[in-house]
Amino acid sequence: MARSGIGLPVAMALCFPAVSASAQEADAQGASIRRADIVVTGQRAHDGAIASKADIPVLETSQAISVLPEQLLEDQGVRRLGDALFNVAGVSRNNTYGFFDGFNVRGFNASTGATYLDGLLDDTGYGTSEIAALERVEVVKGPASGLFGQGPLSGIVNLVSKRPRDEAFLDMSIAGGSYELFEMQVDGNAPLVADGSLLARLTALYRDQDFFVDYSGQRRIFLAPSLTWKPGPNTSITLLGRYVDDKINPWSPTTAYGTALPNPNGPVSIKLSINDGKYPAVQDNDYWSVGYVADHKFSDAIAIHQSLRYQDFHNSWDNWLFVSSISPDFRSVGRFYYGPFEENGEYFRVDTNLSLRFATGPLSHYVLAGLDYGHRDSDQTNLFDPGPYWLDLYNPVYGTVSAPNPAVPGTTYASVTKQRGFYLQDHIKVGGRLTVTLGGRWDRASSAINNNGAANPKVVDTAFSPRAGATLMLGEAVSLYANYAKSFNPQGSYRASDGSTLPPERGVNYEAGIKVARPDGSLRAMATLFELTRTNVATADLSPTAPPNTYVLTGEQRTRGIELEGGWRPLPGVELTAAYSYLDAKVTADSRLLVGARLSSVPRHIVNLWGRYTIQQGPLANLGAGLGLHHESNRPASTASATSTPFYLKGYALVDAALFYRFDDWSVQANVRNIFNERYFPTASLTRTTPGEPRTFMISLARRF
Repeated sequence: MARSGIGLPVAMALCFPAVSASAQEADAQGASIRRADIVVTGQRAHDGAIASKADIPVLETSQAISVLPEQLLEDQGVRRLGDALFNVAGVSRNNTYGFFDGFNVRGFNASTGATYLDGLLDDTGYGTSEIAALERVEVVKGPASGLFGQGPLSGIVNLVSKRPRDEAFLDMSIAGGSYELFEMQVDGNAPLVADGSLLARLTALYRDQDFFVDYSGQRRIFLAPSLTWKPGPNTSITLLGRYVDDKINPWSPTTAYGTALPNPNGPVSIKLSINDGKYPAVQDNDYWSVGYVADHKFSDAIAIHQSLRYQDFHNSWDNWLFVSSISPDFRSVGRFYYGPFEENGEYFRVDTNLSLRFATGPLSHYVLAGLDYGHRDSDQTNLFDPGPYWLDLYNPVYGTVSAPNPAVPGTTYASVTKQRGFYLQDHIKVGGRLTVTLGGRWDRASSAINNNGAANPKVVDTAFSPRAGATLMLGEAVSLYANYAKSFNPQGSYRASDGSTLPPERGVNYEAGIKVARPDGSLRAMATLFELTRTNVATADLSPTAPPNTYVLTGEQRTRGIELEGGWRPLPGVELTAAYSYLDAKVTADSRLLVGARLSSVPRHIVNLWGRYTIQQGPLANLGAGLGLHHESNRPASTASATSTPFYLKGYALVDAALFYRFDDWSVQANVRNIFNERYFPTASLTRTTPGEPRTFMISLARRF
């Protein structure tokens, strides 16, 4: 990793709501590789949306589900999950120290406990998901507790791994760009036997990059092997492996004074490192996982599915500094020291369900019944030194903070969390136009925590999470839908700053809307009205003396909103998509926060636009260009209380562009993000303000063998 320049995850250009792979790409490169039918806002992918756990057509699904296909992510040069999710209405940024994957869905934090991998919760600690290994990203908006159990009220994000296919290919690419980005990718697939019953695939990646903040960067080695065995026409077993080795110099958020707010000494550079330049912050993040997805069809009416994964993970941080105060003259900031931190753990999850199709008189039933189990075990050691360690914002002197105060004691923390759940759902078709979906899930979640050798009482939470929905077909391509669901999110592993655990978060969601889905995929659209209310909300404790990863409870919060998503292919080679969100997110009851106050970091208006045009014929055939816009309106930096009034962050608009050209088996692509180099701050507090990425570019060259 180079350290002399500034850096950022470049190549994340064009984060806009494209929701369909192009038909011309499908024709040119093979329908099995670039399929136009796996499209789509609100539509399940061609080979089944794992996030729905059931084979239900999009127009009969009484919930908002968005799917981002692989081709869209490639076109936009996306390298971070948060940027990919800007294509989905209702998604905005969330502050997770500026570096890790962080996002809100429908106004509520979905950064923790909301990311799934192949239908199973992915819980390996703070990190960044690898986009290169995915064939699509699925977003279920609103509660998913009726099928998945614990999770945020706002929704879940399911990452779908690339799977073996029935033809041989080898894709290789190399990319470079801003802040010394260098990346190599390999994606190879082959049938291992002549009859296609045994298929293998390997996705591998090496990436070395700086970020836009001084003395920060990342080196990643990533491997994702997979093997599919089809012993018969009704049985399929796919083994899925994953290995990640990250060596990271993370960056810390800065102060609002001189960035999001004026400073009498002048503006502060967004590339200024809060961490020490001579002894930079270090994070080692590595984990491996192995599991399988198995399906067997007994008949047209009965099928069974099982997903299983075991993960082993290790995280270590050191020399991490965070702003805790600012001097009276606003020139220097005091910093606290976090580290060394060490976490080792393992995570096991298995989900088994049985589906039955039958009729009772005029009613057609599609019943799904399942059991799942999860177990997470982790041990931590860490040190929190409040300092303060001072840094001049305008003339920083590094090399003064190489280790914490040896007189500050470290702490140990161990946790074991378990969840058992049983779910049942009946999708009932009444005639040819009406469907009703009824379901629910019973969960038992427990957590056992040991702090500094002292065992806390075991926390056990149980809950029933119901769901009811209906759809009404208005024509071949249009349906109305309505949905009611409740959520349950155990928080026994969350700690307050005093070490105590938090009670479960509860929530309820009402939504209704209209969906449009032409059979040929040329037009997809969805409009939704919703209201979400949650209680026992855990929010990050941003007080100056609070250690990282500690939380406080607030009272009741509610989001009401409108979501519009659409994708249209009016002519060959032309793709137009858009997403708009209106979010009214506020406090409705609280003993600490001001009732009626807007929730922090939630803009009222979010707009995403994306367009791509590819020349179809002539000497410039296969030359294409993309242009996008991402706009977020202003938002409060924090939620107002009786004693504090927040400052507001300005709205911003980012313009991105891309160029594409394909010739024979070669393709070249250029992406530019934030063309006009706008200076903006998506999330902020007085001591933890996150600057947005400046203008960046990436150029990649790929070949298929």
